[in-house]
Amino acid sequence: MTQPLLQATDLVKTYGNGHKAVDGVSLEVSAGEIVGVVGESGSGKSTTGRMILGLLKPDSGSVRFDGADIHSMSRARLHELRARMQVVPQNPQTSLNPRLTIGASMEFNMRVHGIARAERQQRVSDLLGRVGMAPTYARRYPHQMSGGQLQRVAIARALATEPQLVVCDEAVSALDKSVQAQVLNLIADLQRDMNVAFVFISHDLAVVEHISDNVVVMNHGKVVEYGSAEQVWSNPQDEYTARLLSAIPGKSLMAS
Repeated sequence: MTQPLLQATDLVKTYGNGHKAVDGVSLEVSAGEIVGVVGESGSGKSTTGRMILGLLKPDSGSVRFDGADIHSMSRARLHELRARMQVVPQNPQTSLNPRLTIGASMEFNMRVHGIARAERQQRVSDLLGRVGMAPTYARRYPHQMSGGQLQRVAIARALATEPQLVVCDEAVSALDKSVQAQVLNLIADLQRDMNVAFVFISHDLAVVEHISDNVVVMNHGKVVEYGSAEQVWSNPQDEYTARLLSAIPGKSLMAS
């Protein structure tokens, strides 16, 4: 049996105020798979994403990437791992330096991981093309671009180090529906063409169902449902999942 690319087991995280944000969460991501993590605000999905990326240490539980426990790695090994695990944030406007051109921002991520200058410049051009943007966009500044264009840049930047896994944290929530669809189709194309695995975090079950192979539904820090997107969409087993589905226009389901 093939080992999962990412395996999170029994993750627990309690903050200083006593709030248990994540309570026993487990999930797996195979190479080239898209796993959706969905839940309302406060469900623990973003905290789970930060632990998966090694940005936040769990109180207990483990995260294994390609068989290695990321939270027991040395700082040097974790730095190497960063090239293989990338993130697309909710608001690229705040994650892109307004004083740097788009090309310079993308190159910065590559330079940190030791990629030579000539190769960096070629990758910027290639990746912008892959996300449907002309190479000339590399000379623009963030304020000269739309929200949808910036989100495409954020995806291109995440792919610059040729990662195996990308975590998208509410990556389309700030976009209008037509631009959302374009970005979701782009991610699906990248999964198919580059065999990149994605963890797609969202409060919107309709968005997650559209793009995911498997779906994890979280509520109050716990996993309440975990299955294929088709199964969760057509036959939800938890009342909370059914409620999220019933909030989608034209969709009315009761838990069975």
